[in-house]
Amino acid sequence: MQKQDGYRRKVLGGTVTTIVTQVLRVGATIGTVIVASRILSPTDYGIYAMAAPVTGFAFMFQNIGFDHAVVQSDEVSDVQLSSLFWLNIGLCLVLALALVAAGPFVAMFYDNTQAGVLVAASGLLIAATAPNPLYNALLNREMRFQTQNLVDIISSVTMFTFTVTAALILRSYWALLAGALASTVMNTFSFMYFERWRPRFTFQWASIAPMVRFGGGVSIYGFALFITRNIDKVLIARVWGPATLGYYDRAYRLMAAPLQNFSGPLSRIILPVLARTREEPQRYRRAYLIFLQGIMTCAVPGVMAAAVGSDATVRFLLGDKWQAVGPIFAWLSGTAAMLLVNESAPWLMMSTNRSKVMMNWGLFASATVVIGFLIGLPWGAIGVAKACFIGEALRSPLLFWLSARDTSVRMWDIAKLHIVTIVSLGAAAATQMVLPAGLSPLPHLVILAIAAYAAAIPAQLLSEPGRELMAMVTGWIGKAARRPMRRPA
Repeated sequence: MQKQDGYRRKVLGGTVTTIVTQVLRVGATIGTVIVASRILSPTDYGIYAMAAPVTGFAFMFQNIGFDHAVVQSDEVSDVQLSSLFWLNIGLCLVLALALVAAGPFVAMFYDNTQAGVLVAASGLLIAATAPNPLYNALLNREMRFQTQNLVDIISSVTMFTFTVTAALILRSYWALLAGALASTVMNTFSFMYFERWRPRFTFQWASIAPMVRFGGGVSIYGFALFITRNIDKVLIARVWGPATLGYYDRAYRLMAAPLQNFSGPLSRIILPVLARTREEPQRYRRAYLIFLQGIMTCAVPGVMAAAVGSDATVRFLLGDKWQAVGPIFAWLSGTAAMLLVNESAPWLMMSTNRSKVMMNWGLFASATVVIGFLIGLPWGAIGVAKACFIGEALRSPLLFWLSARDTSVRMWDIAKLHIVTIVSLGAAAATQMVLPAGLSPLPHLVILAIAAYAAAIPAQLLSEPGRELMAMVTGWIGKAARRPMRRPA
């Protein structure tokens, strides 16, 4: 019983500190966006976005999914860890050289020399991050969530500081690479400082082959996900040029903030929980639904408010010269609200060792996303954003069915999570209709956000996990209120 209580405290403490950390990270990210977007031009961001898919593709092969295997495995030996470490170092060095070699071909594809040089220089990024996946997996395995959150904060502050400083000095897209490189180096040093494990000079392929095979399905899914997240930028850059891509990329980055700062970091808490409760169906279902309900309640009303007031959002964050981003951001924000639920589907698949199902879904989703983007491309960045939203809406029911199959979670359980989306969107849209014209961006967004959250919180009572989440939160508040205050000595 004591062990279970300690486990529960770790999960609860990790969840609270992760949410606080991600709020700080969102603040740092938005701060970077606000300052750097006023210094750099759409073309600068467009050139950087041209290089990003190529660099991201190289990162796909960085650890071939073995970090998930480390977290999932019941026992991991020192020999296995050392072998995985050296395998990853070798992979990253090869990939760094591959980026250097790819630079001229990228320049020819885009007919833009600057993008090719940037790709070659990005090899430094992948070399610097080589130890990170394994050290992060070790912290995750040990449930040292607070340490992971501290590393995230250090990385975000470093990114903000170096990007803004470099933008003021360089006044070009190189400032974005400088910020990313500084953040990566700081990440690596922080991981190796807090996690005291050090590799031995040994390598045994037989000891890690099962882990690599498990990671293979996860990696193919990640590869397919990468295609869906980057092919739109490649197509826009090729057909419409760097300036249009710069507008689209700013909208995409704003849309992706909730996904990167909530779903991704919180998944490292829920995955160990699901892996340890998969033999207890009710605990498994309860953990998944309540956890995801909390993410939805925290993030979706804010996303809906920003989407409804997209013009005010862009004017406030980026400035008047980026107004073309507004309609693109509105469509992509709707996609983000769906993805906050849809990107949790791999949690169910990985925790029940269905990496092959996950791989097949990734390939199917990738193919349909590419088709949608090709259909929307003639209408420019807005057409691609609309295709992204419509495609995600059409795929969602099939994904719900596939991910819930063979688990205690039901398809309808997942669908009902979007009650928060519908209610907060309706409240924000109704408020938008009665707001006076000419209202300045900040109060405009604050009023929409208040309306969205005010509607979303009581909407929790319409679903079972929502009611349980409300009961948990009110219980914590009541316990905190009853706790006696300490008198000063």
